[in-house]
Amino acid sequence: MSKKTDLRILRTKQSIRTAFIALIQEKGYEAITIQDIADRAMINRNTFYLHYENKPDLLNTYMDELLGELKNAVVLCPISMNPYSIAILETVMQTVLEHISRNTSFYYAMLIEENRIYQFRAKMENIIKDKLNEGWNPAAGNSPLAISKELLLEYLVSSFMGIIIWWVKNEQPLPAGEVSSQFSRLVAYGHLKAAGIAYEE
Repeated sequence: MSKKTDLRILRTKQSIRTAFIALIQEKGYEAITIQDIADRAMINRNTFYLHYENKPDLLNTYMDELLGELKNAVVLCPISMNPYSIAILETVMQTVLEHISRNTSFYYAMLIEENRIYQFRAKMENIIKDKLNEGWNPAAGNSPLAISKELLLEYLVSSFMGIIIWWVKNEQPLPAGEVSSQFSRLVAYGHLKAAGIAYEE
């Protein structure tokens, strides 16, 4: 296959995906037809079927590719629980936000829109949970937790995803580095101490 042909295929796939995301934002996934995608991408239906079997295949392929990129990025941020590294947690969050900023339209459609794709959020949460769970290794001599590990992971993942959704929904109101720094301080010190609010037992 020639380089020219490769570039043509890449451009066609990009046109299909751009059209697909725009249509999800406009009318929701369920209402989109293959003809809608073909018309918006300025291709014919046969060209669409050269690349994807159907609409679910397009959705799953795109989701898996983007989440694969996300997973590959966070894999490069090794987490240790003995001792726990706040700097690494900050790096993980910043890595995720920077990845999202390069694919904002897709993440907005998947996570924010009224017709958002719930299976995408579930897959993304699993990637983050696996990453946060990475440092707990009984063989490493980690001391027992004072609270349920499962509860702690759910708390961290929910907080992580909540901040991501807030950031995307509000069009990235703070730089990724600043959001990541504040998030790591919230995790390290608790929201009251991190915010400078006095408290008592």
